[in-house]
Amino acid sequence: MRLLVSAGDPSGDIRAAELLRALSEMTAVESAGLGGDRLAAAGMRLDFHQRDYSVMGFAEVLSSAGRLLRLKSAMRRLASSFAPDAMLLVDYPGFNLPLALWARSRGIPVIYYISPQLWAWGRGRVKKVRDGVDLMITLFRFEVEFYETHGVTCAVWAGHPLVDSVPMPGISPAPGDVLALLPGSREQEVGRLLDPMLEAFRELVDSGRAREARVAVAPGVPAKYYAKAAALPGIRLMEDLGSALDGASAAAVCSGTATLETALHGVPFVIAYRTSPLTYALAKLLVSGVDRIGMANIVAGMDVAPELVQGEVTGPALAAVLAPLMEDSPLRSGAVAGLSLVRQALGAPGAAVRTARIIMERFSAR
Repeated sequence: MRLLVSAGDPSGDIRAAELLRALSEMTAVESAGLGGDRLAAAGMRLDFHQRDYSVMGFAEVLSSAGRLLRLKSAMRRLASSFAPDAMLLVDYPGFNLPLALWARSRGIPVIYYISPQLWAWGRGRVKKVRDGVDLMITLFRFEVEFYETHGVTCAVWAGHPLVDSVPMPGISPAPGDVLALLPGSREQEVGRLLDPMLEAFRELVDSGRAREARVAVAPGVPAKYYAKAAALPGIRLMEDLGSALDGASAAAVCSGTATLETALHGVPFVIAYRTSPLTYALAKLLVSGVDRIGMANIVAGMDVAPELVQGEVTGPALAAVLAPLMEDSPLRSGAVAGLSLVRQALGAPGAAVRTARIIMERFSAR
Protein backbone atom coordinates (compact mmCIF):
# COMPACT_ATOMS: atom_id res chain seq x y z
CA MET A 1 0.00 0.00 0.00
CA ARG A 2 1.38 3.39 -1.02
CA LEU A 3 0.20 6.28 1.17
CA LEU A 4 0.83 9.97 0.69
CA VAL A 5 0.64 11.40 4.22
CA SER A 6 -0.11 14.94 5.36
CA ALA A 7 0.33 15.40 9.12
CA GLY A 8 1.14 19.01 9.86
CA ASP A 9 1.19 19.20 13.65
CA PRO A 10 2.85 17.30 16.53
CA SER A 11 -0.22 15.39 17.72
CA GLY A 12 -0.96 14.31 14.14
CA ASP A 13 2.62 13.04 13.84
CA ILE A 14 2.11 10.82 16.91
CA ARG A 15 -1.24 9.40 15.83
CA ALA A 16 -0.19 8.84 12.20
CA ALA A 17 3.00 7.04 13.29
CA GLU A 18 0.93 4.68 15.45
CA LEU A 19 -1.35 4.00 12.52
CA LEU A 20 1.51 3.35 10.07
CA ARG A 21 3.02 0.82 12.47
CA ALA A 22 -0.32 -0.94 12.84
CA LEU A 23 -0.81 -1.01 9.05
CA SER A 24 2.71 -2.34 8.56
CA GLU A 25 1.79 -5.36 10.68
CA MET A 26 -0.97 -6.16 8.18
CA THR A 27 0.54 -5.30 4.80
CA ALA A 28 3.59 -3.78 3.13
CA VAL A 29 3.37 0.01 3.40
CA GLU A 30 5.32 2.65 1.51
CA SER A 31 4.65 6.19 2.70
CA ALA A 32 5.91 9.69 1.98
CA GLY A 33 4.92 13.30 2.54
CA LEU A 34 4.53 15.80 5.38
CA GLY A 35 5.17 14.73 8.97
CA GLY A 36 7.57 14.79 11.88
CA ASP A 37 10.21 12.73 13.64
CA ARG A 38 7.80 10.03 14.82
CA LEU A 39 6.52 9.36 11.31
CA ALA A 40 10.10 9.20 10.08
CA ALA A 41 10.90 6.68 12.82
CA ALA A 42 7.85 4.66 11.73
CA GLY A 43 9.35 4.33 8.25
CA MET A 44 7.83 7.23 6.33
CA ARG A 45 9.94 9.12 3.80
CA LEU A 46 9.89 12.66 5.16
CA ASP A 47 9.67 15.01 2.20
CA PHE A 48 8.52 17.97 4.32
CA HIS A 49 9.05 18.39 8.07
CA GLN A 50 6.08 19.67 10.03
CA ARG A 51 8.24 21.94 12.21
CA ASP A 52 8.34 24.33 9.24
CA TYR A 53 4.56 24.39 8.87
CA SER A 54 2.99 23.79 12.31
CA VAL A 55 0.95 26.89 13.14
CA MET A 56 -1.98 27.42 15.48
CA GLY A 57 -4.63 30.11 15.28
CA PHE A 58 -6.28 32.15 12.53
CA ALA A 59 -3.87 35.08 12.69
CA GLU A 60 -0.84 32.80 12.73
CA VAL A 61 -2.09 30.91 9.67
CA LEU A 62 -2.53 34.17 7.81
CA SER A 63 1.06 35.19 8.55
CA SER A 64 2.27 31.81 7.23
CA ALA A 65 0.14 31.87 4.07
CA GLY A 66 3.09 32.06 1.68
CA ARG A 67 4.82 28.99 3.12
CA LEU A 68 1.57 27.01 3.14
CA LEU A 69 0.81 27.90 -0.49
CA ARG A 70 4.25 26.66 -1.52
CA LEU A 71 3.68 23.48 0.48
CA LYS A 72 0.32 22.95 -1.23
CA SER A 73 1.94 23.10 -4.65
CA ALA A 74 4.76 20.81 -3.55
CA MET A 75 2.36 18.22 -2.12
CA ARG A 76 0.36 18.19 -5.36
CA ARG A 77 3.55 17.62 -7.37
CA LEU A 78 4.52 14.85 -4.97
CA ALA A 79 1.12 13.20 -5.40
CA SER A 80 1.68 13.10 -9.15
CA SER A 81 5.16 11.59 -8.90
CA PHE A 82 4.55 9.23 -5.96
CA ALA A 83 1.28 7.82 -7.40
CA PRO A 84 -0.25 6.79 -4.05
CA ASP A 85 -2.98 4.22 -3.58
CA ALA A 86 -4.57 6.69 -1.17
CA MET A 87 -3.91 9.95 0.60
CA LEU A 88 -3.83 9.83 4.41
CA LEU A 89 -4.72 13.24 5.84
CA VAL A 90 -4.35 13.78 9.58
CA ASP A 91 -6.23 16.69 11.23
CA TYR A 92 -4.62 20.03 10.07
CA PRO A 93 -7.88 21.06 8.36
CA GLY A 94 -6.97 24.45 6.90
CA PHE A 95 -4.43 22.70 4.71
CA ASN A 96 -5.82 19.18 4.46
CA LEU A 97 -9.45 19.81 3.53
CA PRO A 98 -8.57 21.66 0.29
CA LEU A 99 -5.98 18.95 -0.40
CA ALA A 100 -8.70 16.32 0.02
CA LEU A 101 -10.90 18.00 -2.58
CA TRP A 102 -7.99 18.22 -5.01
CA ALA A 103 -6.98 14.58 -4.50
CA ARG A 104 -10.46 13.16 -4.89
CA SER A 105 -11.03 15.19 -8.07
CA ARG A 106 -8.02 13.37 -9.51
CA GLY A 107 -9.19 9.94 -8.50
CA ILE A 108 -6.97 9.53 -5.42
CA PRO A 109 -8.94 7.97 -2.53
CA VAL A 110 -8.83 10.12 0.61
CA ILE A 111 -8.59 8.75 4.14
CA TYR A 112 -9.01 11.42 6.82
CA TYR A 113 -7.78 10.42 10.28
CA ILE A 114 -8.62 12.63 13.28
CA SER A 115 -11.61 14.67 12.32
CA PRO A 116 -11.28 18.46 12.24
CA GLN A 117 -13.36 20.08 14.97
CA LEU A 118 -16.05 21.12 12.52
CA TRP A 119 -18.67 20.58 15.23
CA ALA A 120 -17.20 23.62 17.01
CA TRP A 121 -16.08 26.11 14.42
CA GLY A 122 -16.37 24.78 10.89
CA ARG A 123 -19.90 23.58 10.19
CA GLY A 124 -19.72 25.36 6.87
CA ARG A 125 -16.83 23.06 5.91
CA VAL A 126 -18.85 19.85 6.27
CA LYS A 127 -19.55 19.98 2.53
CA LYS A 128 -15.78 19.69 1.92
CA VAL A 129 -15.75 16.45 3.91
CA ARG A 130 -18.78 15.16 2.03
CA ASP A 131 -17.21 16.03 -1.34
CA GLY A 132 -13.56 15.31 -0.62
CA VAL A 133 -13.28 12.40 1.82
CA ASP A 134 -13.85 8.70 1.14
CA LEU A 135 -13.27 7.55 4.73
CA MET A 136 -13.36 9.75 7.85
CA ILE A 137 -12.01 7.98 10.95
CA THR A 138 -12.83 9.79 14.19
CA LEU A 139 -11.37 9.62 17.68
CA PHE A 140 -14.65 10.52 19.39
CA ARG A 141 -18.05 8.85 19.06
CA PHE A 142 -20.02 12.11 19.03
CA GLU A 143 -18.20 13.18 15.85
CA VAL A 144 -19.81 10.35 13.87
CA GLU A 145 -23.21 11.46 15.16
CA PHE A 146 -22.38 15.03 14.10
CA TYR A 147 -21.49 13.94 10.57
CA GLU A 148 -24.57 11.75 10.22
CA THR A 149 -26.83 14.69 11.07
CA HIS A 150 -25.11 16.63 8.27
CA GLY A 151 -25.48 13.94 5.63
CA VAL A 152 -21.92 12.57 5.77
CA THR A 153 -22.00 8.77 5.70
CA CYS A 154 -18.28 7.95 5.47
CA ALA A 155 -17.45 8.58 9.16
CA VAL A 156 -16.42 5.70 11.46
CA TRP A 157 -15.47 5.87 15.16
CA ALA A 158 -12.30 3.96 16.10
CA GLY A 159 -11.62 5.33 19.61
CA HIS A 160 -8.59 7.20 20.91
CA PRO A 161 -5.07 5.66 20.93
CA LEU A 162 -4.20 7.53 24.14
CA VAL A 163 -6.09 4.81 26.03
CA ASP A 164 -3.31 2.40 25.04
CA SER A 165 -0.40 4.69 25.88
CA VAL A 166 -1.79 5.73 29.27
CA PRO A 167 -2.92 2.64 31.22
CA MET A 168 -5.49 3.17 33.94
CA PRO A 169 -3.63 4.20 37.12
CA GLY A 170 -3.83 1.67 39.93
CA ILE A 171 -4.52 4.40 42.47
CA SER A 172 -5.37 8.06 42.08
CA PRO A 173 -2.46 10.45 42.62
CA ALA A 174 -2.41 11.69 46.22
CA PRO A 175 -2.50 15.31 47.35
CA GLY A 176 0.99 16.71 47.59
CA ASP A 177 3.43 19.47 46.71
CA VAL A 178 4.55 18.43 43.21
CA LEU A 179 3.05 20.30 40.25
CA ALA A 180 3.08 19.42 36.54
CA LEU A 181 3.22 22.25 34.01
CA LEU A 182 2.19 21.35 30.45
CA PRO A 183 2.42 24.55 28.38
CA GLY A 184 1.86 22.98 24.96
CA SER A 185 3.54 21.40 21.96
CA ARG A 186 3.99 24.50 19.77
CA GLU A 187 6.23 27.52 20.17
CA GLN A 188 3.23 29.86 20.28
CA GLU A 189 1.61 27.93 23.13
CA VAL A 190 4.78 27.64 25.20
CA GLY A 191 5.59 31.30 24.61
CA ARG A 192 2.20 32.43 25.90
CA LEU A 193 1.55 29.94 28.71
CA LEU A 194 4.80 28.98 30.40
CA ASP A 195 5.47 32.35 32.08
CA PRO A 196 2.12 32.55 33.93
CA MET A 197 2.48 28.86 34.87
CA LEU A 198 5.91 29.57 36.37
CA GLU A 199 4.50 32.59 38.20
CA ALA A 200 1.77 30.40 39.66
CA PHE A 201 4.38 27.89 40.83
CA ARG A 202 6.37 30.63 42.58
CA GLU A 203 3.22 31.81 44.37
CA LEU A 204 2.45 28.27 45.49
CA VAL A 205 6.01 27.84 46.75
CA ASP A 206 5.80 31.11 48.69
CA SER A 207 2.55 29.96 50.32
CA GLY A 208 4.06 26.60 51.27
CA ARG A 209 1.81 24.54 48.99
CA ALA A 210 4.37 23.54 46.33
CA ARG A 211 7.91 22.23 46.46
CA GLU A 212 8.63 21.15 42.87
CA ALA A 213 7.28 21.71 39.36
CA ARG A 214 7.90 19.45 36.40
CA VAL A 215 7.73 21.13 32.99
CA ALA A 216 6.93 18.98 29.96
CA VAL A 217 9.33 19.91 27.15
CA ALA A 218 7.89 19.52 23.67
CA PRO A 219 10.09 18.05 20.93
CA GLY A 220 10.79 20.60 18.25
CA VAL A 221 10.30 23.64 20.51
CA PRO A 222 13.66 25.47 20.84
CA ALA A 223 15.42 25.31 24.21
CA LYS A 224 15.28 29.10 24.57
CA TYR A 225 11.57 28.85 25.38
CA TYR A 226 12.42 26.84 28.50
CA ALA A 227 15.53 28.78 29.59
CA LYS A 228 13.66 30.78 32.23
CA ALA A 229 12.14 27.62 33.70
CA ALA A 230 15.49 25.82 33.73
CA ALA A 231 17.02 28.67 35.76
CA LEU A 232 14.38 28.59 38.52
CA PRO A 233 14.93 26.57 41.70
CA GLY A 234 12.51 23.70 42.14
CA ILE A 235 11.89 23.29 38.40
CA ARG A 236 12.65 20.06 36.53
CA LEU A 237 12.46 19.85 32.75
CA MET A 238 10.95 16.54 31.63
CA GLU A 239 11.17 14.97 28.19
CA ASP A 240 7.47 14.19 27.80
CA LEU A 241 4.02 14.70 29.32
CA GLY A 242 3.98 11.33 31.05
CA SER A 243 7.22 12.01 32.90
CA ALA A 244 5.94 15.41 34.01
CA LEU A 245 2.65 13.96 35.26
CA ASP A 246 4.18 10.97 37.03
CA GLY A 247 3.96 11.69 40.75
CA ALA A 248 2.32 15.10 40.30
CA SER A 249 -0.54 16.02 42.61
CA ALA A 250 -2.06 18.58 40.19
CA ALA A 251 -1.30 20.18 36.83
CA ALA A 252 -1.70 23.32 34.74
CA VAL A 253 -2.39 22.22 31.16
CA CYS A 254 -2.80 23.87 27.78
CA SER A 255 -6.09 23.15 26.06
CA GLY A 256 -6.16 20.30 23.57
CA THR A 257 -4.96 16.70 23.58
CA ALA A 258 -2.79 17.29 26.67
CA THR A 259 -5.98 17.62 28.73
CA LEU A 260 -7.00 14.10 27.68
CA GLU A 261 -3.62 12.64 28.63
CA THR A 262 -3.71 14.40 31.99
CA ALA A 263 -7.20 13.09 32.67
CA LEU A 264 -6.11 9.54 31.79
CA HIS A 265 -3.28 9.83 34.32
CA GLY A 266 -5.88 10.71 36.94
CA VAL A 267 -4.20 14.02 37.83
CA PRO A 268 -6.62 16.89 38.62
CA PHE A 269 -5.81 19.97 36.56
CA VAL A 270 -6.71 23.43 35.37
CA ILE A 271 -6.95 24.22 31.65
CA ALA A 272 -5.20 27.32 30.29
CA TYR A 273 -5.94 28.79 26.86
CA ARG A 274 -4.32 31.95 25.56
CA THR A 275 -3.78 32.94 21.93
CA SER A 276 -3.32 36.16 19.96
CA PRO A 277 -6.08 38.77 20.41
CA LEU A 278 -6.98 38.57 16.70
CA THR A 279 -7.22 34.78 16.74
CA TYR A 280 -9.38 34.86 19.85
CA ALA A 281 -11.68 37.53 18.41
CA LEU A 282 -12.14 35.50 15.23
CA ALA A 283 -12.71 32.31 17.24
CA LYS A 284 -15.50 33.96 19.24
CA LEU A 285 -17.20 34.86 15.96
CA LEU A 286 -16.77 31.44 14.35
CA VAL A 287 -17.14 28.95 17.19
CA SER A 288 -20.69 27.80 17.89
CA GLY A 289 -22.41 24.87 19.52
CA VAL A 290 -19.84 24.34 22.30
CA ASP A 291 -19.49 26.10 25.63
CA ARG A 292 -16.20 24.52 26.74
CA ILE A 293 -12.68 24.95 25.43
CA GLY A 294 -10.76 21.95 26.83
CA MET A 295 -11.04 18.61 25.03
CA ALA A 296 -11.33 16.69 28.31
CA ASN A 297 -14.37 18.76 29.29
CA ILE A 298 -15.89 18.48 25.80
CA VAL A 299 -15.66 14.69 25.56
CA ALA A 300 -16.81 14.20 29.18
CA GLY A 301 -19.80 16.45 28.58
CA MET A 302 -19.14 18.31 31.83
CA ASP A 303 -16.47 20.41 33.50
CA VAL A 304 -13.97 17.91 34.87
CA ALA A 305 -11.38 20.73 34.99
CA PRO A 306 -11.76 24.50 35.44
CA GLU A 307 -10.90 26.63 32.41
CA LEU A 308 -9.01 29.92 32.32
CA VAL A 309 -9.14 31.79 29.01
CA GLN A 310 -7.12 34.69 27.58
CA GLY A 311 -6.80 37.46 30.18
CA GLU A 312 -7.77 35.03 32.95
CA VAL A 313 -4.50 33.15 32.40
CA THR A 314 -2.35 34.86 35.03
CA GLY A 315 -0.03 33.52 37.70
CA PRO A 316 -2.30 34.49 40.61
CA ALA A 317 -5.43 33.06 38.91
CA LEU A 318 -3.71 29.76 38.13
CA ALA A 319 -2.34 29.53 41.67
CA ALA A 320 -5.77 30.19 43.17
CA VAL A 321 -7.30 27.28 41.23
CA LEU A 322 -4.34 24.91 41.68
CA ALA A 323 -4.04 25.33 45.45
CA PRO A 324 -7.21 23.39 46.38
CA LEU A 325 -6.46 20.78 43.71
CA MET A 326 -3.17 19.98 45.45
CA GLU A 327 -4.88 19.51 48.84
CA ASP A 328 -7.36 17.05 50.27
CA SER A 329 -10.35 19.24 49.37
CA PRO A 330 -13.87 18.76 47.99
CA LEU A 331 -12.76 20.41 44.74
CA ARG A 332 -9.99 17.84 44.33
CA SER A 333 -12.25 14.90 45.17
CA GLY A 334 -14.85 16.03 42.63
CA ALA A 335 -12.21 16.57 39.96
CA VAL A 336 -10.66 13.11 40.42
CA ALA A 337 -14.11 11.47 40.27
CA GLY A 338 -14.95 13.28 37.05
CA LEU A 339 -11.77 12.22 35.25
CA SER A 340 -13.04 8.65 34.84
CA LEU A 341 -15.69 10.00 32.45
CA VAL A 342 -12.95 11.02 30.04
CA ARG A 343 -11.52 7.50 29.82
CA GLN A 344 -14.99 6.06 29.24
CA ALA A 345 -15.60 8.53 26.40
CA LEU A 346 -12.38 7.58 24.60
CA GLY A 347 -13.33 3.95 24.01
CA ALA A 348 -11.59 0.62 24.49
CA PRO A 349 -7.87 -0.03 23.93
CA GLY A 350 -6.65 -0.89 20.43
CA ALA A 351 -7.72 2.21 18.47
CA ALA A 352 -4.73 2.26 16.10
CA VAL A 353 -5.22 -1.41 15.21
CA ARG A 354 -8.97 -0.88 14.71
CA THR A 355 -8.21 2.06 12.43
CA ALA A 356 -5.76 -0.01 10.39
CA ARG A 357 -8.34 -2.78 10.02
CA ILE A 358 -10.99 -0.32 8.86
CA ILE A 359 -8.59 0.96 6.19
CA MET A 360 -7.66 -2.55 5.08
CA GLU A 361 -11.32 -3.59 4.83
CA ARG A 362 -12.14 -0.59 2.66
CA PHE A 363 -9.19 -1.24 0.36
CA SER A 364 -9.91 -4.96 0.14
CA ALA A 365 -13.38 -4.08 -1.08
CA ARG A 366 -12.05 -1.94 -3.94
